Amino acid sequence: MATPIQIGNFNQGGLSDSRWSGTKDSFFKLTGLDPHSTPGLLKVAQKLTKISSTTVTAFCKESVVSSNGMVYWFSYTDGKIWQQDPSDNSFTLIFTTTAAAGGVGCLGALEYQGYIYWATESRLHRIAATGNDTSGEWTANAALNWATFTKTDALFHPMIELNQVLYIGDASYVAQVDAGTFTADALDIKTPLRVKALGKINTDLLVGTWVANTITQTELLRWNTYSVSFSTSDTIPETGINAFIPADNFVLVQAGLAGNLYTYDGSVLNLYKTIPGDYTPSKYGYVHPSSVGNLNGQLLFGMSNGSGNPCDLGVYRLARHDIKYPFIMDFPYPISERTEAGALVTTGIEIGAITVSGSNVYVAWKNDATYGVDKIDYSNKLNGAYFESRVMALNREMLSTMDNFNLNYYQIPASCSIALAYDKNYAGYVTMTSVKDTQRLTVSSQESVEASALSVKATFTTSSDNAPSVENGFVSLI
Repeated sequence: MATPIQIGNFNQGGLSDSRWSGTKDSFFKLTGLDPHSTPGLLKVAQKLTKISSTTVTAFCKESVVSSNGMVYWFSYTDGKIWQQDPSDNSFTLIFTTTAAAGGVGCLGALEYQGYIYWATESRLHRIAATGNDTSGEWTANAALNWATFTKTDALFHPMIELNQVLYIGDASYVAQVDAGTFTADALDIKTPLRVKALGKINTDLLVGTWVANTITQTELLRWNTYSVSFSTSDTIPETGINAFIPADNFVLVQAGLAGNLYTYDGSVLNLYKTIPGDYTPSKYGYVHPSSVGNLNGQLLFGMSNGSGNPCDLGVYRLARHDIKYPFIMDFPYPISERTEAGALVTTGIEIGAITVSGSNVYVAWKNDATYGVDKIDYSNKLNGAYFESRVMALNREMLSTMDNFNLNYYQIPASCSIALAYDKNYAGYVTMTSVKDTQRLTVSSQESVEASALSVKATFTTSSDNAPSVENGFVSLI
């Protein structure tokens, strides 16, 4: 007698913990798909499209959406600053930073009280946001070396505005700009801790620290911004607090090299989720401090390769449709790069600044010596989106046979399709011969597959902004 294994409730499970284990209705892979916008349907996500052409020639870890209507992208290495005009997504090299001392790569940037501030190793620079949208105006009006850092951190100068004050990390100091006045040492923390990321809870500043990737102990500090020292500290066995992910009414951080996400309750950090992957001393990754965003309540964060490609690299999402549904993690936005064979690129990359402006999301990335800025393309779905099931628990005392893999669809527009595949005994996926039944609204394959370990996969072919959408399905085993 056939036993059906149901496939559905796509917005209930999200990504599983591993290929073998996860919550009910979770999937091992959920790439380029949208389980949130229409409850009950699994749709294809909009694709990321490169908009920077060949103009952007460096990795941009920092960006600023300015009140002047432009978006600015700051090179992490060579001081270049590009201006993006969102009206036509044109990019212009607007300025190249020089510094009186230290490196010229941008380590932090933010607009505050009418000025765009950006930090290099030893100097803080600024320019008035309005009236400066040409290269000549930047050259004439940029206040280079406007302030000098005391500690001159060579890696991180994160910035955040809180209580109408701009705070900037500088190694074991937190500097501040208050109404145009710079203070280099507003807060002093113990060395060898270094400020890597800044966040906030209510009206208090949160300071995420790091020592080195070889030191597995870090602290999250909470400071009320007026006492001479921080209020509370929580120590966790991670190599650093890498980023604060902007959430509503709770604090979420990415810490360490193994994809761990923590919530913060105001006093202590608690392990919440882990980005699924295979983490070892030679396989690790992290979220850069500004590789985060919030799109209509959906939390976005970019996972970058440290070494060995421990997981799929690109932009992850933590979201739910509304309060009735659980928060789930998925992987909706691989970058625009493709291999020569046309496959998605999810290895060997880094994600830089993620910037949200209205409903637009911009993502900077680095792929070896290639750089770019992508934008969510609301005119095109991602071709090649796919899901993979977890390994199905079969009785290995007796081989089981899959005699039907069936997906019930809502629509499959013209020039679109769904391809079915199976993985038998970890031998790799094999494409199945499938039939589209337009009367029953199903795509199915009745190939007989005998296996002791089995998983299935569905890949979606799209056409411009048209794509298949799936209601549910099942795998039948005998």
